[in-house]
Amino acid sequence: MLWEGGAPVSPVRHLFLVPPLWAALTAGAQAGAFVGLMAGFLQAPLVLPAIERVGLTGGAVDGLVSLVTPAVLGAVAGHVRDQAFAGARRLDALLEIQQRLAADEPMAARLDLVVHVVRDCLGARAVGLVVGSPEGPPAVASAPRGAALATCSAAAWCLASGKSLRSRDLATDPRMTLADVSPSPRRAMALPLDAGAGSRGALAVEWRGEVPEATARAATEMALHLGLGVENARLTLRQRRFAAELEERVAAATERQREIDRAKSEFISVVSHELRTPITALEGFSELLLSRPVPPEHARRFLGHIHAESRRLGRIVTELLDLSRIEVGVAPVLNRERVDLAAHVERQIELFAGVHGGHRFLWRAASPLPPLHGDPDALDRMLQNLLSNAVKYSPRGGEVRVSARAGPGGLVELAVEDQGVGIAAEALPRVFDKYVRIANPETASVRGLGLGLSLVRALAEAHGGRIEVSSEPGKGSCFRLLLPGGGGISPDIPAI
Repeated sequence: MLWEGGAPVSPVRHLFLVPPLWAALTAGAQAGAFVGLMAGFLQAPLVLPAIERVGLTGGAVDGLVSLVTPAVLGAVAGHVRDQAFAGARRLDALLEIQQRLAADEPMAARLDLVVHVVRDCLGARAVGLVVGSPEGPPAVASAPRGAALATCSAAAWCLASGKSLRSRDLATDPRMTLADVSPSPRRAMALPLDAGAGSRGALAVEWRGEVPEATARAATEMALHLGLGVENARLTLRQRRFAAELEERVAAATERQREIDRAKSEFISVVSHELRTPITALEGFSELLLSRPVPPEHARRFLGHIHAESRRLGRIVTELLDLSRIEVGVAPVLNRERVDLAAHVERQIELFAGVHGGHRFLWRAASPLPPLHGDPDALDRMLQNLLSNAVKYSPRGGEVRVSARAGPGGLVELAVEDQGVGIAAEALPRVFDKYVRIANPETASVRGLGLGLSLVRALAEAHGGRIEVSSEPGKGSCFRLLLPGGGGISPDIPAI
């Protein structure tokens, strides 16, 4: 040490500040303060004797300051360094928490990783995390593992109240009753995970010993970030589910559109064939009548064929016109009146029984049969389509049972049941769609446009009724037509 006028030379004295500053910046506040004290002790043998010789002069005071300055500088610089490093660790922990919560894993697995990050960052004895789930019980994670959500715990109190809790000792806190009483104070905090849209869960942290305010603020900050992360994870999960559902719906709609396109192509082919057959018959028989003399009995038979084919052609054109009206959203026009259902059914059964000798038609009606309010022509067309389907799709013959009785809600139920090939369960929802014909090897040669049941449904709904079907492959099908009774349109089924 150099002296000048009894006082240490300042440039040399300031060299004692370098070791504590270096220790503070590399090892923290404790190391900086310790090295600063050592630097002060090294100066003491030089400064204190000088004070004894010259007294408490300005130089002596400056020497005393030089004894204390290294320790103070080391402690302050170390504290600043510790705060900076703690902030960096918290920032790293928050980034890791966000990454963990954003991972494509089950929520329980994500929370299990998050609690260990929170515990290490806060230096806590134990950490518990509870996140509510709209689909079931809340997800619970803890560090150390194995803890469960107790009804008397701090986390449960925070979940129930939606408020923060800070306790100096859980064992003596009146807000909860814990079974395991520890001899040392258990300081804890319970914080709601609220990102502004309501509490999504709770973060519970427990320490042994005093909790610095900086640590308490860090826990509060982590709870806020956890709330944001959990909310983002929930929104991401919801978005993924929505995207998956949307993808499934788009795939189903695309497949459905392909089916409709295929059905339309087949429909055009069938329509061409169905129209060509009666037109060919009309042209052939009329040409025979015009080109050569025909005996009266042959002429009568030819005219009968012409009449039958013209009626068939008329039915096809009518169905096509009805289809065009339905596709543009125009409901069939109905002329409602009170209808004698039994008379209509008996007339249609008589007509079908005369043409289809391989089938037996059985008719049973409740007595008395409720009156029906509807369009007679539409009722005939619905009956014709249902009876025609029953005959077409029971190629081996058998019974066709027709029954009528009072249905639910003031409706009249008309059922047509056959003993045909039946319909598979997965195909039942499509039997009333336009252009649809359910494929079956036994009925591959059946002719038709695939419009009959679609028109039956449209006419039934126009009346304010409905059509239902039940079927079992290989055993037959039963179609139930429900129409409003004499009191008018059913109140619980809207008309179109």
